[in-house]
Amino acid sequence: MLKFTLRKKLLFFSIILTLIPLGFAGRFMIRITQDELKSFVNDELIVTADQIAQDLDSFYTNTWLAPLLMMKRVVEDEMLGSPEKMSILTNIKDVADIVCLQISIEGASPILITQDKFTSRLSEAGVTNASDRLTLMPDEIEAFQKKMTVSHSQGPVWEQDGIFSGGPEYIPEADFWLLSMVIPLKNIAGRKATLSARINLDRIKEKIENHPFSKNGNIMLINTRGESIFSRTHTDLNDYEIVRLTKNLLNAKIGTTGVAPYIRLSGQKMLAGYTFPSNFEWVVIVEKDASKAYLTVTKMMSSLLMMGMIGLLIAIVGAVIFSGRISHPILEITRVAQLVGEGNFSVRVSERKSEDEISELGTRINEMVEGLRERFELQKFVSDQTIDAIKRADDGGIRLGGERKVATVLFSDIRGFTAFSEEHEPEEVINMLNTYLRCQAEIVRKFNGDIDKYVGDELVAVFQETDMVRNAVLCAVEIHKKIEKLNKKNQKWNIQVGIGINTGEMIMGAVGSEERMDYTILGDNVNLTSRLCSHAGPRETILSESSYSHINNTEVMNIVEIIKEEPIQVKGKTERIQIHKVLGIKKKGI
Repeated sequence: MLKFTLRKKLLFFSIILTLIPLGFAGRFMIRITQDELKSFVNDELIVTADQIAQDLDSFYTNTWLAPLLMMKRVVEDEMLGSPEKMSILTNIKDVADIVCLQISIEGASPILITQDKFTSRLSEAGVTNASDRLTLMPDEIEAFQKKMTVSHSQGPVWEQDGIFSGGPEYIPEADFWLLSMVIPLKNIAGRKATLSARINLDRIKEKIENHPFSKNGNIMLINTRGESIFSRTHTDLNDYEIVRLTKNLLNAKIGTTGVAPYIRLSGQKMLAGYTFPSNFEWVVIVEKDASKAYLTVTKMMSSLLMMGMIGLLIAIVGAVIFSGRISHPILEITRVAQLVGEGNFSVRVSERKSEDEISELGTRINEMVEGLRERFELQKFVSDQTIDAIKRADDGGIRLGGERKVATVLFSDIRGFTAFSEEHEPEEVINMLNTYLRCQAEIVRKFNGDIDKYVGDELVAVFQETDMVRNAVLCAVEIHKKIEKLNKKNQKWNIQVGIGINTGEMIMGAVGSEERMDYTILGDNVNLTSRLCSHAGPRETILSESSYSHINNTEVMNIVEIIKEEPIQVKGKTERIQIHKVLGIKKKGI
């Protein structure tokens, strides 16, 4: 669990005191700005969409429909002769955007009047039979007329009074978009007649592309199928949520204006405004990237964040300086205590000039560490039994005497040590002795044994508790294995040990005087263990009958191979002693 230190507390409260006012003020400012900006963006989208729709309707009514209705009156005027009518109609070149007029009479070939300039541009673009491409076929006109018969009660202008606009149609060779308009005429000689026109939409396309809104947003014209007008490939935009919404409104003849947010498939968030021109079967959609629309808020948040970071930095620097002066000596004492707990007794708390309580605490800590270092060094010269006895002692300390306990004793003696000492320098003898005794001591501790003492080249270990014999036997086996490995590294030494193990009652306690005592084991069973060790040859482990009886018929017999030997005579015993020899491990895995 993370500790909430004094320094962290100071830092935490400094940060809180800095961020809370900034946070409240910033949140309040951002909320107001967001509301105002949202209203502004919505108004901008609606105004832009309405403006484009009005421009489209203005083109339709003033630029196209007005001259076409005039031409209709000319054609239907019975006071004018055919030459006068044709003269007026051929002035089409003077009418903006109308590139083709067509008079269709049922049962007769259509009369086509085109702008020479436009047909020349088509020819230059590689369009063959330009007149045929501009002519509306009877079946197309008939399709328009069928649509005119639909009820117009709620329909827009483009379905009222028999006037219909359709398309637009794309001519890819010349990159032209043409809108078709059909106006019914009075019957001529009892036959149905219509006046058709082809409208060049270049000016509308250019107006949309160059609209100021296009610099930061998108303007789209969508037809009833959800396709983008002025897209050469008639791009299907039905994947856009806003397109599906407005297409449904368009097909339902619900001409409304609105703003809606939506998310593209790419995950981009958009804001869109839409409206419906009165004279077209189109939807005008203007949209902006939401992140750009709210760029002002983003910049404000960035500025606020920067101010917060500066304030936070100032608070942190001040808190660090202030908390450092207060917490540094405490943290140093904590660090020293931690290192001492890990066994490093060389560390000390730095001396401080200030004569305050913390300085006094540092001095006392240093004195305590020095005392612990001395005790730790002394601990290396006493056994675990001695330390346990000290812990159990009362206020009067350890007293001379002992208590009877049943334990297992292991003696390990280096064979040929005297000869080795005579043949090698004293420094090398000490090095060898420490190497092999250190190795044996590690194994004794591994099997829960306690080093009672070292006597020259001999090691005395004590094992207690339930598995004491098992642990002593397995310890002896591993000692022989480890010594073999050491001999491979130090072939010139070639050291072997003999081990004796015995179990029985013995005295554990303090012997000596009140000024100088030793906590050790004494008794006949300890002496017998020493005799068994003396009897063991190099790489041999001798087990007494008492120890053997503790592990006979146990799982140890499945692991370790033990054989019965002939009884031997040992010093201090009138009768021969039954012994057993440990040969080693039967199978892997102790």
